[in-house]
Amino acid sequence: MTKYLLLFIILLNGCELFTNYRTITVSLPKAPPPWFQDSNKQTGIVLYPGTSGYIESTVIEWKGSFSIEMEKGSSIPIACYPSGYLKPAGAILTTDLLPGQNLQLNWEDGFLADLLLDLMEKRISIEYLNINRLSEEIQDECEGDPWSINKNLLMDAIIYNSLSVYKIKTGELQEITIPITGEWISDNPFYPQIFSNTEENILINGFYPGLHRFQNPETRQQLDILVWGDGFEYLEH
Repeated sequence: MTKYLLLFIILLNGCELFTNYRTITVSLPKAPPPWFQDSNKQTGIVLYPGTSGYIESTVIEWKGSFSIEMEKGSSIPIACYPSGYLKPAGAILTTDLLPGQNLQLNWEDGFLADLLLDLMEKRISIEYLNINRLSEEIQDECEGDPWSINKNLLMDAIIYNSLSVYKIKTGELQEITIPITGEWISDNPFYPQIFSNTEENILINGFYPGLHRFQNPETRQQLDILVWGDGFEYLEH
């Protein structure tokens, strides 16, 4: 019985059973990115640990699914960035994924996948991390928006081996007023639209540190707001 089971596994996996990589079919999120109006004409850039042992990238059309060859491992991150630079959808590939099953990307895991890929790019091992626990703590702390987590604090804690639940927390919110009019949609699926007031200003009392990108759905103009400490700068283009 055992030898027949082994034969079945070999036939199911093919030659990949004896390699350091596996071919994965990845499904894009059902909900399109906030800026995309016609997903059949849009692209994304996928980042993942490839067969070379380094982070690799590939350009895909934003529709349905795609296949890539990924490094084998217990917790392998993958992130897909709409247009190549917007907030990504993500997933963590585990050994639980059976041959023939698709890996489903989602917006909730985009932050975690982006974080882990950054660590791997710096040649920081993530093998010792309890990814499931880390994901749960991020979701518990983020109040519905994983991108509000202080990424720099969390990365430093992992790099210097001082990770604890106290290092997983949101950044301090800042009030910002910008003399710009109109309606603006964030590239972050969890961040609300922003609108100018009667004084033709955008007033927000909830910007956390980091780069915030917005697009005006009528003019297609973009608004980038970079927040740090008690300061910020913005660019409309």
